[in-house]
Amino acid sequence: MKNWRRWTAVIMTALMAAGLTGCSSSNPSAQKNSDGGVSQEQKDNVSRESNSAKAENNDSAGEKVTLEFYSWLDEEKIFTLLAEEYKKDHPNIDFNLHFVPTNDYETKLLTAFSGGASIDCFAVASAPSFAAYQNKGQVYCIDDLVTENKTDTSGFQASYDGLKVDGKAYVLPYKTSSWVVYYNKDIFDNAGVPYPSEEWTWEEYAQTAAKLTGGDGNDKIYGSLNYQPTSTWWRVPANGMKATNPLIEAQLDEWLKAAEFNKKLSDDGYQPPYADRANEAGADYSGAFLQGKYGMFYNGDWVIEMLNTAIDDGETLNYDIAPLPHWEGQPPMTTGTPGLLMIAQNSKHPKEAYDFISFASGEKGAEILAHNDYFPAWSSDSVIKAYTEGRERPEHIEYIVNQEIYPQVPCDPKYNTATNIVKEEVSLYLLGEQDIDKTRSTISERFVNEMDVQ
Repeated sequence: MKNWRRWTAVIMTALMAAGLTGCSSSNPSAQKNSDGGVSQEQKDNVSRESNSAKAENNDSAGEKVTLEFYSWLDEEKIFTLLAEEYKKDHPNIDFNLHFVPTNDYETKLLTAFSGGASIDCFAVASAPSFAAYQNKGQVYCIDDLVTENKTDTSGFQASYDGLKVDGKAYVLPYKTSSWVVYYNKDIFDNAGVPYPSEEWTWEEYAQTAAKLTGGDGNDKIYGSLNYQPTSTWWRVPANGMKATNPLIEAQLDEWLKAAEFNKKLSDDGYQPPYADRANEAGADYSGAFLQGKYGMFYNGDWVIEMLNTAIDDGETLNYDIAPLPHWEGQPPMTTGTPGLLMIAQNSKHPKEAYDFISFASGEKGAEILAHNDYFPAWSSDSVIKAYTEGRERPEHIEYIVNQEIYPQVPCDPKYNTATNIVKEEVSLYLLGEQDIDKTRSTISERFVNEMDVQ
């Protein structure tokens, strides 16, 4: 298990380097939110009083409680399983599980909060999403609950510590991610192209896509599969340059180079035109890959569960995974970000909500995640054994756990707003409606005009 322990050390270093502990403020009593809200000290005082009152008024052991839980649609299977397993030992707990379409999740969740919807606990996919909710005072501080329940955080200590705000804990990580390349072995074999090597480059990815591309009409094979132009996954090649924050000019440059790389693949005919991937056509990437018309695509470890479930249900696909490519002259690495669980500040049942999220993120939940093809945040020999051993597919599952992982996103509450601006402008570039120079200048102008970023 040396590689697992090496990953834990790497991710802790990477979290620190990415500024996750930079969520802290040096003078919380004086600092205001970016929207002119209350200070961190005021939020914490309100939170402590609120938490104390809730703890006193909430729940005798046998009281029937229904938890309102929110997540995005991709997580429906795993949280349904986790809730069902949790209820076996907690028959007094019921769940209303709300799963929102993935692309609309952040918007819908913000709307639910602003509309006063009943929310007990919820998941987010990244540190900046957490930072945005915490910055608005919508996340419950769990320090007292961690102490009261003597919660063991040793299995995800690096992420847990790295995500504290001013030394206070608000989230429990339940999974992490690791990006790889998924490839159709039959397409490689039919084209006589060797499978990807352990240390291949993005330049070699493009060359391989060219070799795999062929045919016409219904027999057309593309070497690479892309996404909706309104997705931001085109940026992943830039993450290998440790470019995670578009608000930093040099990192925005790397993002736009990644957009150019992806557009060139389409312009050269090695992946579909972005106009063909617009709207819902580009949303079902795993379904598209299962059609057997695409040689490879890059995505996160969660796709393993999607593909394996489809194969178990009767779909045919002979696939494996390869490490994420790196740029020439750069060290091999991949990118990823932890999935996080938290309690809503206005939860009616914070103690029960905490008990559930600590179950889902702890070792018992991690084993359920691992057995269902998710890469848990909790690290232990038993969990990594559950994740890697006895698998029929993919053959090279070790690439998920043995790569160095650099955080995909910074813990910056402005990140999501900035990324949406970039997404809107880059989508126009990918669709051929503006050139890269216009894209860059418009992004910079919008940062100034809409975010007051100089």
